[in-house]
Amino acid sequence: MLTQIRSTRPVPPDSGPPLVDRQARQVRYLRLSLTDRCNYRCTYCMPSEGIEHRPRAEMLTHEELVAICRAFAAWGVERVRLTGGEPTVRRGLVELVRSLRAIEVRGGGRLEVVMTTNGERLAELAAPLAEAGLSGLTVSVDSFDPERFLRITRRGDLSKVLAGIDAAIQHGLAPKLNTVAIRGFNDDELPGIARYAWDRGLVPRFIEVMPMSGGALFIPGELLPAATIRAMMADAFGAEIAQDSGKAVRGLGPATYWRVDGGPYAGRSFGLIAAMTENFCASCNRLRLSATGQLHACLARDESGDLRAALRHGGAGALEAAVRRLLSEKQDGHRFALDGSGGPTKAMISIGG
Repeated sequence: MLTQIRSTRPVPPDSGPPLVDRQARQVRYLRLSLTDRCNYRCTYCMPSEGIEHRPRAEMLTHEELVAICRAFAAWGVERVRLTGGEPTVRRGLVELVRSLRAIEVRGGGRLEVVMTTNGERLAELAAPLAEAGLSGLTVSVDSFDPERFLRITRRGDLSKVLAGIDAAIQHGLAPKLNTVAIRGFNDDELPGIARYAWDRGLVPRFIEVMPMSGGALFIPGELLPAATIRAMMADAFGAEIAQDSGKAVRGLGPATYWRVDGGPYAGRSFGLIAAMTENFCASCNRLRLSATGQLHACLARDESGDLRAALRHGGAGALEAAVRRLLSEKQDGHRFALDGSGGPTKAMISIGG
């Protein structure tokens, strides 16, 4: 296999047209799952039992990941986000970050490499990841109450996550904090999570729960709409909430940003990722690659293209053909419904969000 990868000519910078789907949306952002394994079992992400992990032999190798990202960078992708499962359980993570950061992007510069993690191993990895060139970090933390945290993660240690956040700040990787907002579980914590983030110079972001796994993990009544979150924040801080003029235009991610206009936290911002009630399909600029090389045009759909087979058996030409074929079939939007229907059969753990 490695011989095949070494013999595959890398796609040179500015080779071929940029990746543009049939809705004229340009792909600038690739979410790259490194593994389908995780040291947590969060309730909205995976069932407590019954997850079938793919054999390690089916996982993309370090060399294949670099070859694929080099091709995407040549076609206009500017940022790669490393996800999982949990990316920090992947062997060779630091070396992979260093290899990806060395990739030239179309038009000049280097590939931006960022990562989303549960933070469990971040205390030991923050320094080497920063040295390797990781340029951005997001830590997922759904509660700052130790008992609640353990209940939603089924095995997580909040103290390790908090130590990881501190280590990331110390080494210049001030992370965004992602919280899945769940009515009746952590909705009373959202203002406190915002205060924790703002007191450390961080940006909190709140995410609407989505009906992955065919809706099997979706519990009616748990959805906390973005509009409700804004109202809660306005009430908690006694101030108007306005869209942040400095961050209102969507960047490479799906969040919109909102600002507290008044009180002790005046000018502080929080993000909302509202796939259910304020979907952002029209501005989607992302593709997602699973750890086994399946390229997904949409988080909320099961359709995919097999880049692993294309690369291993056909080389650079087959890889490009597979990518552009899937992109030409990308749908206008997702089918998530508020009753928990319309989602894909794939679990969040298999694609990394």
